Amino acid sequence: MKKFRIAMGVALLCTSALYAQQMPLKRLAVISDVHLMAPALLQKEGKAFDNYIANDRKLLVESPELLDSISKRLLAYHPQIVFITGDLTKDGERISHQLLVDNYLKPLKAQGIRVFVVPGNHDVNNPHAKVYNGENTQRTTTVSAKDFTHIYNDYGYGEALATDPNSLSYVAQLDNKTRLIAVDACRYEDNDFDKDVCVTAGRIKPQTMDFIKAEADKAHKLGMNVMMMMHHGIVSHFKWQDKIMKEYLVNDWKRNAKKLAKMGIKICFTGHFHAQDISERYGITDVETGSTVSYPHPYRLIDVDTNKQTLQIRSENIESLTSMKDNKETLQQKSERFATSALSGVIETMVPKKVPSEIKKECAQVLGEAYAMHLAGDEYPTADFKSRLKVAVKRLKHYSWKWAFIMNKIGKHLSTDTGVADNNTSIYY
Repeated sequence: MKKFRIAMGVALLCTSALYAQQMPLKRLAVISDVHLMAPALLQKEGKAFDNYIANDRKLLVESPELLDSISKRLLAYHPQIVFITGDLTKDGERISHQLLVDNYLKPLKAQGIRVFVVPGNHDVNNPHAKVYNGENTQRTTTVSAKDFTHIYNDYGYGEALATDPNSLSYVAQLDNKTRLIAVDACRYEDNDFDKDVCVTAGRIKPQTMDFIKAEADKAHKLGMNVMMMMHHGIVSHFKWQDKIMKEYLVNDWKRNAKKLAKMGIKICFTGHFHAQDISERYGITDVETGSTVSYPHPYRLIDVDTNKQTLQIRSENIESLTSMKDNKETLQQKSERFATSALSGVIETMVPKKVPSEIKKECAQVLGEAYAMHLAGDEYPTADFKSRLKVAVKRLKHYSWKWAFIMNKIGKHLSTDTGVADNNTSIYY
């Protein structure tokens, strides 16, 4: 009898999945970089965790509450499908992965919402999976690539029509007209536990590119539309990104973007940089979604027309948290402050020591504001910002012409949007 019940349960699940695939795709949602941190990882606040946050300005402690809020909104919107484009956990801790599945993904699945995930650079084989106890840390269990597919069997891997033997990439049927190619571009094989190094950069392996081409060809021969999702960006989102922050793009992005476009892939959903930005280059549109734990805590809701192959995208932000209702600082104020101050350490390291501290502070403040603008998307600098950038650059130029030039370019590129609207727009795929 027990075996019969199990068999019936499996049959029911398979029937439900097939039924869902046959229903026309009308509603889709995208979230990214949720960086869920299981509360048990912070045994005691102190210097160890403070140092981590100082170098990586994310609202990790609030990550469960932020995800609670977004989950409730997703349940209310009730999309047929949710994409999560990587960095599911703080640092690949098994306990954080399990919390994500048990508390957030299972409730969506129970309501008939299908979730598809892809790993981010934080999620697999990560030496930074640690428990924080005052001034001390100790490693906790991370997950292997094989573990990842088991944990997320019900969220992409169990529905896979094909899997890439060289990565955690897979193909899934979204509806009778649409297929998803979920691409794993992470380099977790290169992480070094002895040196405590987790690789941020990404690449598409040649074998994986062959897999993508073969699957895209199959889909198109069957008259299918193809969507792609990946953690790393497939095209540059601001000028000089591939010079100053190239680890947020896949290797050789121009060549790879052209290859994918030639395969008939017109859209790729990404994350990684924590910014709300949509960029179209070489015939492929990269819809990058910001992080739930970073300013301005966004998520995307998308109305799909599979006949016209259009996506009507709108973006919303989490504006407040119950736990912060009595705080002097709102959620948005806190996270914007975190974002603005994120470049202080970078400026301190990059700018020559001879530059006075007050000028370094001024430069960090202005560039931090430009960075926050880029995170929010649809960035248009005010006259006041332009003036303060000009003054800071002029003061820095007295000490370093080179770094004044670089700061001016970065400030302008980050704070000025080009091309497609980032938050609310309609695009073809």
